[in-house]
Amino acid sequence: MTSFPNALPTYGDQDTPLRNQWTDIFRRDQLVHLGVLGSIVAATFQGYLKDRIGGAIPYALADACFMAAAAAWFGTLAVRHEPIRGPGRVPYILLAVGIVPAAYLLYPTAPLVVQLAGLRAWAEFPMGCLMALSVIRNAGQARAYIGTILVLCFSTAIYGILQYQAGPQAALNIGGLAQLRHGSSTFYFIEGTGRTGFRAFSTFTFPAPFAMMMVFGALLAMGIAVGRLLPKKRRLLAALLVPLLFFGMTVSGTRAALIILMAGLVLVAWFRRLSAGQILLLPILIGAFHVASLFTSGGALERFRTILLEEGLFWRYVAAPVTIAIRALLAHPLGLGLGRSGVGVPFSIFTSQPTGFFMGSDGDIGRAAVEMGIIGILLLFLIIAGLLPYAARAARVLAGTEAEDLALGIAPLLITTGLGVLIGSPFASAPHGIIWWYLLGTLLKLAMLEEQRREG
Repeated sequence: MTSFPNALPTYGDQDTPLRNQWTDIFRRDQLVHLGVLGSIVAATFQGYLKDRIGGAIPYALADACFMAAAAAWFGTLAVRHEPIRGPGRVPYILLAVGIVPAAYLLYPTAPLVVQLAGLRAWAEFPMGCLMALSVIRNAGQARAYIGTILVLCFSTAIYGILQYQAGPQAALNIGGLAQLRHGSSTFYFIEGTGRTGFRAFSTFTFPAPFAMMMVFGALLAMGIAVGRLLPKKRRLLAALLVPLLFFGMTVSGTRAALIILMAGLVLVAWFRRLSAGQILLLPILIGAFHVASLFTSGGALERFRTILLEEGLFWRYVAAPVTIAIRALLAHPLGLGLGRSGVGVPFSIFTSQPTGFFMGSDGDIGRAAVEMGIIGILLLFLIIAGLLPYAARAARVLAGTEAEDLALGIAPLLITTGLGVLIGSPFASAPHGIIWWYLLGTLLKLAMLEEQRREG
């Protein structure tokens, strides 16, 4: 049974030979690849820049790189007369993801600048999926992205651990911008001790995006570590990276990240059929957790213990965004309008609006309900129910192939974070939204290429 039946045409610069290496990103569609990679890098350090530079520059860097990549991609489509292709209903779902929020511009409940910021959060990053479906041509190119993401994860993990060690004063006393942006989100109360713990945020604005970056990296590295066809040295290096990223996630004190990571590891094991390598990595993670607990004087362990063991807390944690969504739907069935959740709205614009204008929400489900009401919830359901099954099928298609390590990391990442819309925003935040959508297109394209190879 196959879910990727579309033939793949070839156009344009076919005289440039590909070698199935990461350097292939410099041989085809260079401007697209470099633009997307530049956007991911800029977005990873966006919080670091925002603490030190006021104005729009920190926001504009990532968006400018991404839109330059999108312009180059669209231009190549026009020159080559190449249609947008994808498995099954994927192109139509992506079209809906762009059109439905754009239609809400006709529902003027906020200043145009706020609406455009909200539209960007909904419709910009899904273009990355379409771009990857066009420009990814082999596993080597995909590994260029995975390698870049892992280097960024390694760098931000080290920075976050050192930040935690230096303490909150060193992190927040950079200037007024840092104190204003981070606020109370960097602290938590340690039950039973009377102490307040510090949550590292690394190069991000809040601890949660830092922790989610660690989850992304850990799952991608785990896929490499348990891949069967890669050199042992590469697998060992990836395996050693996982505990460091787990350590970084721990000092962030983000409980949702722990839940998503554990679910992702289960999926890696399931797709890989519980390999020996996967089983052997579990004690390493336990050891990393123990070291992180000592490093944080037990504060991180206590915080994670509450979400895992304290009766009712986990369900209250998950129910909070759902409650916000229900209240928003009851009050405004068609939503308050684009941008009214505050997601994707630059800080200067956010503070320019009156108190109570924005209705904050945790998770994409709350954002969908607040901004687009029942239509937003249906759109979110379409994304999850319509796209995630293709990710699971792609992982099965790629099992045992040269791209198996990519599938073992990308598919669990997409599925677990996609299902985490109750407690996170994988589709909108940067760089996570860029990474999520682009890796989705990459995984589906690799599966399409494998289907084409099998069909001869």
